[in-house]
Amino acid sequence: MIMNKLYIIIVPIIVIIVVGVIGGAIYLHHQSPNVKTSSITVTTNETTTLMSITTNTVPTTVTPTTSSIPQLIYVTSSASSPTPVYLNNSTVPSFYLEVNMWNAKTWNGNYTMVFNPLTRTLSVSFNLTQVNPLQWTNGYPEIYVGRKPWDTSYAGNIFPMRIGNMTPFMVSFYINLTKLDPSINFDIASDAWIVRPQIAFSPGTAPGNGDIEIMVWLFSQNLQPAGQQVGEVVIPIYINHTLVNATFQVWKMKNVPWGGWEYIAFRPDGWKVTNGYVAYEPNLFIKALNNFASYNITNYYLTDWEFGTEWGTMTSNGTAYFSWTISNFYETLL
Repeated sequence: MIMNKLYIIIVPIIVIIVVGVIGGAIYLHHQSPNVKTSSITVTTNETTTLMSITTNTVPTTVTPTTSSIPQLIYVTSSASSPTPVYLNNSTVPSFYLEVNMWNAKTWNGNYTMVFNPLTRTLSVSFNLTQVNPLQWTNGYPEIYVGRKPWDTSYAGNIFPMRIGNMTPFMVSFYINLTKLDPSINFDIASDAWIVRPQIAFSPGTAPGNGDIEIMVWLFSQNLQPAGQQVGEVVIPIYINHTLVNATFQVWKMKNVPWGGWEYIAFRPDGWKVTNGYVAYEPNLFIKALNNFASYNITNYYLTDWEFGTEWGTMTSNGTAYFSWTISNFYETLL
């Protein structure tokens, strides 16, 4: 009888322990780190490069402090004076932000340009009236890596690049155009500078005759590039994570009246992007540019890559109303 009683007592205890161990294992399984893998395949004329990024997400508890909470960055200067953004405790700016009202003298109303380091999101909103003078392009709010010729220092660490032995790199971002006045002149576009060595290595020196401004457009409204269309090219780019052989018109102006440099723009032919993910290799556009440039650019240097929106008031009677966000802007060596 004593043995039977002990048996009756011990068996439930064993069952409880086993159930507890199994339950603990299930709990630990649900608390294990999540492993996520993403990849993007970049196709060029000769090679295919596969980039794979693996990240481990480990649940942690962090008590917020004033120093640990990233502060919003407000860009207020309307002049061409870029605002540096420092990420990951770097002593070199990760990139620059700029309102860039380069062709607007006076206006009524307001604009905001705010960067959130936590989400890597730049939010831009314009609501202006009585902009003076009326121009096809009044401004270009933007984000960029590298150095414009007028700047005195570089953001990031991949520029300048000699054209003759460029390292391929990828530009990627999410664009979200949320509001747009249908009467204004507007585009979504990248801008960059391909300059002679004496400009590339003389910070603060303006470009001029003999240098090249290159643009890659994704969308336009009531606006076309300067100059005339001189050709057409097909270049692969990623749109919403799908590789597309995109057709671009090529526009050229030999000497722009506002600076003297050569201007070459790639404009979408029959397609557009206003919302979604975009990624492409700028060196493919520069390779195509070789067929249209007036100069041998082998010994020239690419000093930056910019992204933003040109806006103008020529057809809007002085008004400018739009808003957009750009997230996860990256320029990555391949």
